[in-house]
Amino acid sequence: MAQRARFKDMIVVLPGIGGSVLRDQDGPVWEPSIGMAGSLLRDRHDVLARLTGDRGKLDDPDHRDGVVATGLISTPVALPGFATLNQYTPLRRALDAAFELRHGDPADAGGAPANYFEFAYDWRRDNRVSALGLKTLIDRELAKWRAYQIGGGPKVVLVCHSMGGLVAKYYLDVLGGWRDCRTFITFGTPFRGSVKAVHMLANGLSLFGIDFTAMSEVLRNFTSVYQLLPRYPMVAQRPGGPVVRVSELTGNVGGLDVARARDAYEDFHRAMDPERSSHQGRRLDELVRMRPIIGHGQSTLQSAVVGETTLSASTELASDEPDVLAFGTGDGTVPELSALPIELSDDGPWWWENGKHSTMHTVPNTLASLVKTLMMGSGGLTDLQGPEQREWEEAARPAEVTLDVRVDEVSPSGEPVTIDCVLNGADVTEPPRLTISRDVPVELSETEEGYRYRVRGLSVGTHELKVDWAGCSVSDVVEVC
Repeated sequence: MAQRARFKDMIVVLPGIGGSVLRDQDGPVWEPSIGMAGSLLRDRHDVLARLTGDRGKLDDPDHRDGVVATGLISTPVALPGFATLNQYTPLRRALDAAFELRHGDPADAGGAPANYFEFAYDWRRDNRVSALGLKTLIDRELAKWRAYQIGGGPKVVLVCHSMGGLVAKYYLDVLGGWRDCRTFITFGTPFRGSVKAVHMLANGLSLFGIDFTAMSEVLRNFTSVYQLLPRYPMVAQRPGGPVVRVSELTGNVGGLDVARARDAYEDFHRAMDPERSSHQGRRLDELVRMRPIIGHGQSTLQSAVVGETTLSASTELASDEPDVLAFGTGDGTVPELSALPIELSDDGPWWWENGKHSTMHTVPNTLASLVKTLMMGSGGLTDLQGPEQREWEEAARPAEVTLDVRVDEVSPSGEPVTIDCVLNGADVTEPPRLTISRDVPVELSETEEGYRYRVRGLSVGTHELKVDWAGCSVSDVVEVC
């Protein structure tokens, strides 16, 4: 067993939307391990009612409705309309294997000093409310850790997946967290928003020919979902018309409330811009080490056009500018250009991952690189590091050969699960290889773009899959219900 390194700073892990277990005194409100996503899709009204909450109250930081985020999800899950999420156990194991960490309980205010916390939050609520909770945790626990550590000036290291990065960035930019943060690492955070959120809010959730109206209304109720809307021009108000921001649309589209979109842009996203931030015009990357991990190579919605009654989303970019055309894919949920913080627009990401939004925080190579940058950034190598460190950190380049794995997030029980595999940047003769969590019948056929797997006999529940082809390896999660 490799020797573990002492870690002087404090790590806080933040999951994405749907990545925290929610409970109240009557039991689970959101707990993927008991098949709750399937219950939502079956329009179980008791489950839907418990999850919905009161929007006005959910946005109030002083509101207490008895719902508590008790921990991170321990099994993969599909959050219909957005993405699937894999569990955070591999991330925890990678950090524990590399560092001597003292785990703390965020709910235990009187707990012993610790330097590893998993910040579960009520993802139904306004991200600003969650950011306040994050600040409370860090202010309390970092003070205890600094008193225990003595010397060296410990700071917080934020490791975030998806929407968790937006919660953390609001804490850093608006609530002054930059003063106490050393490193800000994100896996697929939609800093500039996700077109998938526009599509769901406008058109509602529709799977295998069925409209899930009740589930759509639940998701539309959450301000956090509106805070996932793109902040950049990507929607045309009519076919061939000018491209504008969602917040600039002249009227509601389907179930999309433009007034709420405008509030999300002005009160949440714009509040994090340097000129409005607590760091008084300075860029966040000048104050905190920002290390975004960006998924690429997967077909990802990039733009939209408003029709008579609905909105049509497309994988075509809304701009033909050369610097934008270089960012034409994503992780299947978040576009490449969105996962790159505005502060790093001219510098690029720290790491590119040819992977899916659901699983990029579980990929062994990416986790190994995460560990390496934490070791190099904790201050222990200050007197030893040479120019090779910056060369390593600035060497991020997207892979020339990428594998695009296309699979629906949710599949109906009794029907085959279809997995399309498309290889870009290489011409090979051998077919892809599929690994799936169950021993079930699998059919492989050629398509115009690549290959297609049809998997039959998967039981109800969540299943992990992996496709290997021409040196590329992409994993994902599918829910059968």
